[in-house]
Amino acid sequence: MEKSKVALRLAYVGTEYAGFEAQPGRATVQAAVVEALRHSRLFDEPRAAHFTASGRTDKGVHALNAVVAFETDVSELALPRHINSYLPAEIWTWARADVPLSFDARRDALMREYTYILCDCQFDVHAMREAADLLRGVHDFHNFSLEKRRPTVRNVFSSSVRVSGNFIVIEIAANSFVWNMMRKLVTALALVGNGQRNVAWFGNMLERSHAEGIRSAPASGLMLTRVEYDGVDFVEDTYAKKRAQQRIKQVLVHNSVMMQILKRFNERMAGTL
Repeated sequence: MEKSKVALRLAYVGTEYAGFEAQPGRATVQAAVVEALRHSRLFDEPRAAHFTASGRTDKGVHALNAVVAFETDVSELALPRHINSYLPAEIWTWARADVPLSFDARRDALMREYTYILCDCQFDVHAMREAADLLRGVHDFHNFSLEKRRPTVRNVFSSSVRVSGNFIVIEIAANSFVWNMMRKLVTALALVGNGQRNVAWFGNMLERSHAEGIRSAPASGLMLTRVEYDGVDFVEDTYAKKRAQQRIKQVLVHNSVMMQILKRFNERMAGTL
């Protein structure tokens, strides 16, 4: 039977997973997705199906728009609503596209966007925006990476810092990201925002001649929000998206409750001072 290739848009809450990439003896997003695709009878082995993914997020990182692709001889079964019935509540797929057999979800991606949600601890947002503006264009991100062997030059298409309620939202889009690049950039922007560093220091961090280590921001605030391709037309499954909203609400309700408890603690402690 003739093979065809399908690409799926994927979302997940990564809190309980040891990252995306499969790891022996550990719960990962890839392992859960592959198992669901097997149960959906789309393929038997991911290697034979030339399974690829748009990226390998770290432990605790989330995604709204990751992409996986695989070959199958029953592409009519590759329906998000069908596959979701075999996925855990924290992972779901919500759109699909028919792609050429040569398509590679990682290598063919033209742009990736990450979003980081940062608690607003009285940051100077104007200074953070000035620093973020320096990111646009081609830079060497060796100071913002754990990468030791591969090139660290990347092209940043856009960067923004905005306030949303009690949070600061940092969005950066680039052709690709070096390992831990986004989390280290968030740390640097936060240092500028709280006055520990200035915008000139941030600019120096983008220079190859400058070498300085910097810690990574916690993974819990990071999301992969967009991955774009040329000429790939994804068709959304409206039923799958609606069910995903219900599932994610159930998964995250605990966090909402804990935020309210924190709010009460803060109110009570402030009243006793």
